Amino acid sequence: MKALFLISVLIALASFAAAIEFDLPASVEGTGARRCLSQWLPKGTHSKVNAKVHPGFPGQKVSMEIHDDSPHLNQYGARKHVDEVLFRFDTQAHANVIVCFQNILEPGYPADGRALTIQFKMDTGAMAEDFHRVQEEEKLKPMELELRRLSMSLDDIQEELQYLKQREGTLRDANEHMNSRVKTFSFFSIAVLISVAVYQVFYLRHFFQQKKLI
Repeated sequence: MKALFLISVLIALASFAAAIEFDLPASVEGTGARRCLSQWLPKGTHSKVNAKVHPGFPGQKVSMEIHDDSPHLNQYGARKHVDEVLFRFDTQAHANVIVCFQNILEPGYPADGRALTIQFKMDTGAMAEDFHRVQEEEKLKPMELELRRLSMSLDDIQEELQYLKQREGTLRDANEHMNSRVKTFSFFSIAVLISVAVYQVFYLRHFFQQKKLI
């Protein structure tokens, strides 16, 4: 019982620590820099992104988009005018999931350094699940719900460890292949140097014989 309580507290603290807040200055559309945040996630990870824009000076409009940096550049969501938004999606590749914000200054308003405060939170795996809905649908008791949460968290860790193991194997194979190529090139270089040295010896010997120096 105590162990489950401690695990629940740690999960809650991890979720709280993931929420961040930052100020985003307004800029004319097409000229301002975007503020992007990223997190690497394995393929098939269930994710939840929450964003909330706190009220500020008028004339500002925050846009948001979510994509990854895989070769396919998968798009997971976009919103032109963000007040408070929630995105849920499953990742399509092993890649960094990137969330970008831009505060656009509307026409007719001066660029006087005004900014908006954005609250951002990204949950993945078990933390992205709606356990209240699960509890209501499956009529789970609090203890059963915590066990379900713990089970899903352990599954996430196991999947990530499995991917890291596969990644390590791939990198090890690539390293061994590179070492083999380096070894082959080293033997070839030594053979070339020996051949050049032998050729120089015979050439110099022939040269000196022609000059009757030996």
